[in-house]
Amino acid sequence: MKSTILKVGLLTSLSIGLLGGKVSAATDWSAKCGDIKQKVNPSNQQINCLLTNAALNKNIPPEVVKSIAMQESSWKQFDDKGEPIVTSDNGIGIMQVTDSVGDPERLKSDIVYNIETGVNILDQKYGLSALPKIKDAGRGIIENWYFPVMAYNGTMPVNSPIKRNDGSRNLDTYQDEVFKIIEEQSFLSSTKLAQFPFAYDDFTYDSNSSVSIKFNKLVYVISNGLHESPYFLKKGDIVKVTIEGARLRTQPNTSSSSTAQSLNKEFVINGDFQYTEPNSSSNHFVWFPVKSTDGKTTGYISSAYIAKKNIAPIVIGVKNNIAYNKDVKITFNEGIATLNSAGFKNGQTVSKEGKYTLVVKDEESNTTTINFTIDKTKPSTPSMNTITDHSTTITGTAEAGSTVRLYISGKYQKSTTAASNKSYKFTISKQKSGATVIVTATDKAGNVSANKSLKVLDKTAPAVPTVNKVTTKSRTVTGSAEKYATVKIYRGSTLIGHATVNSSGRFSVSIKAQSANTSLKVYAVDKSGNKSVRTIKVVK
Repeated sequence: MKSTILKVGLLTSLSIGLLGGKVSAATDWSAKCGDIKQKVNPSNQQINCLLTNAALNKNIPPEVVKSIAMQESSWKQFDDKGEPIVTSDNGIGIMQVTDSVGDPERLKSDIVYNIETGVNILDQKYGLSALPKIKDAGRGIIENWYFPVMAYNGTMPVNSPIKRNDGSRNLDTYQDEVFKIIEEQSFLSSTKLAQFPFAYDDFTYDSNSSVSIKFNKLVYVISNGLHESPYFLKKGDIVKVTIEGARLRTQPNTSSSSTAQSLNKEFVINGDFQYTEPNSSSNHFVWFPVKSTDGKTTGYISSAYIAKKNIAPIVIGVKNNIAYNKDVKITFNEGIATLNSAGFKNGQTVSKEGKYTLVVKDEESNTTTINFTIDKTKPSTPSMNTITDHSTTITGTAEAGSTVRLYISGKYQKSTTAASNKSYKFTISKQKSGATVIVTATDKAGNVSANKSLKVLDKTAPAVPTVNKVTTKSRTVTGSAEKYATVKIYRGSTLIGHATVNSSGRFSVSIKAQSANTSLKVYAVDKSGNKSVRTIKVVK
């Protein structure tokens, strides 16, 4: 292993989990890279293909594996004489794997076996719970492999990111050297990887000892600037150009005709990435076929100059600031989620009433936040003030913020929103007495209250009755008045007779004979108690 420490550090904490060294050279991923000749280093782009596909097979950013191989062996399995490269610390081949892991002879003779063994070691290092990680970052984030890369070489004091003597940053560690190669080769120095906010107390170790570092801080927060490997892009993804003047080329190489692209120009991935032509090229990066968002321009652009457009996770099932009156099933297209700060699984159903905040964050820290409410309780029945046949407004109270709907004689009329003090008001035309008026309140979740129903009251006095002449000999008082009204006749304060107006509007009230010049008051009283009056004199 090309390292500042002995190879023995490689196997620290590594279980014997490589299937006893039984890694098949005839793997599917290696078949994508063509035939491999014995005792001859493959072409640069064939090695690029092998390292890339071995990494993707384990869901590891290929930039990391390529740079480890570059640091370890400069991408060489064999020397110029066709002999396997074996270093003084027993590091073997392109990945400098020790002979204590797997089959030593195959590690020497089989480059595919050597690569796959090294990638398996790196994959196991990523899974070690004792190694720090970046909060909410996944396997696709390059920076999240900083400590697994350290562990690939060894978690010895020499690889501490912080110097023990003065607390300064140690940039000469194995992992920092690998990350420099990532920046230089995979990103052509156009991109700087995010830095960890290391502190002196994050690590405990003795500089004069070979005992492994103790990691005191296992989770780091890096809010911005993380880099997801472009190798995980797929057809249809939207990407943006990361540097001004990046070249869009007609072929997947650096010699074809090209046009300069502006910073943040957007393209759509149009297929699988391709390796640089010719095979002898030393490029670590690959080429993505892309098309402009309007579909008018196509070409190839280097993976060094593109990044997936920051698109927040898409949430289905709930919307921001909306209330629901039923259970909601929530799904999202990527990332991890919390609901009211507790872990939340994709596809879960929320049933309990209450206010919720859903936060979904993807590996690049793109975040979708949705506030919603589950409310299954009907609003209280609204109140409504008395309505008469003279009324031109309807007023009352209902749940604040609820939608109050008005119905008259069974027909919907209009709606309004109850104010913060719960009041509401409608303007209406005068209604006939007896008409039914209904109001309901619907809250923001869609729950509907019970109906509040009132009848329009009759507050209109009947027409003044018509009374025929009454003489001192009359034993009845006759005339006309509102149908079905009650006619009452008073002499002073004394009721002397009454009767009901018939369906023809006629009435006849029996009375005793009255003296001449007696003043009589004839009232017409309707069913609502409204009344009108006519005063007459008894004549001879």
